[in-house]
Amino acid sequence: MKTFRYVLVFLLAIQLALPYWVQSHLNIQDRMNYNLVKENISIIDDILAQISRQIKQENLEDYIIILGDSVAFSGPGNSRQSIGHYMQGLAQAASPSHPQRIFNLSLPAMQMGDIYTMLLKLDEYNISSQNLILDVAYQGFVQRNPDPSIVFWLQDDLQILDRSSYEHVRANLDANQTHRESRLEADVNQLLWDRIALLRYRGFIKTYALQAVSYLIGAGPLDDSIGDTRAWYEKPGLSDLLKRAEYERDFSAQPFDFSPDNPQIYFLKKIITHQEGKHTLMFMAGANQELMHDKVTAPGYAGNLEKIDQYFESQPVQYINLYGQIDSRLYSDQIHLIAEGNRELAAILWDNFNKGR
Repeated sequence: MKTFRYVLVFLLAIQLALPYWVQSHLNIQDRMNYNLVKENISIIDDILAQISRQIKQENLEDYIIILGDSVAFSGPGNSRQSIGHYMQGLAQAASPSHPQRIFNLSLPAMQMGDIYTMLLKLDEYNISSQNLILDVAYQGFVQRNPDPSIVFWLQDDLQILDRSSYEHVRANLDANQTHRESRLEADVNQLLWDRIALLRYRGFIKTYALQAVSYLIGAGPLDDSIGDTRAWYEKPGLSDLLKRAEYERDFSAQPFDFSPDNPQIYFLKKIITHQEGKHTLMFMAGANQELMHDKVTAPGYAGNLEKIDQYFESQPVQYINLYGQIDSRLYSDQIHLIAEGNRELAAILWDNFNKGR
């Protein structure tokens, strides 16, 4: 019986202490850890809690938040090849004694509904979006049939934080329900994986252990790349891969719908309203002009790009279109960049953001 009590006390101590230990050891220097978040989306709350504490402890005021998809996340390269890393270097050079802090909260596959929900979550954690850089993708405006879901990661959070918006786009979310767990499974997962610390943080514990072993054997930090980091022209078979339907869809030349019936426009309006009176830079991520020449020069595609520019000209946000601004040799595939491309993108964003102040 005494042994059982000791075990119970030990497990209770882990349950109470582990969240604080994990949050204090989360590496949020350059971007979120995709592999951790992918395994348990609730880790985002731990990341935001840690950022909120850091802001208070360091009395940070003029920090910048970056939100977007895999382009802003800077896949497929590692975190030290990301725009967050390079922008932090530029901030350090601009003000060595008091550098502006950059928090990159982007994730691969993040949709405009996720970005809006993240802004609501920032509010929850008292993290200001006064200075915001936001990635806008061409494919986000393409009609959804029904994929991709307008809220890929944070549907449950949206339902809690803005029920009316959740109901407004629910048809799109329900149409994608086959890709998600059932409500019963979700409830069980929340009870087990989110409430029991050892299960909630299993991915972090595994990663931390692997990192410790890597240092012990002299290999240094783990490489957190999420794909093939070579330049596109070094990847045989890439052109054939891009002929698949999901990639063809991303470069659709069909005319875009700019009414609120398009969930992309609906959430853009929500975001712009949320950011009223704040400094917000939205950038249209570019595309590999050489690899995708036939697609990006199609009249319908060019017309859609022009209409996107016109849409943002009428909005109270700073906007830049990066099509053709980065050399095609600096792309890893059709839209993602290699390290030097991310360095160049970071410099463009840094310069434009500061010009817009």
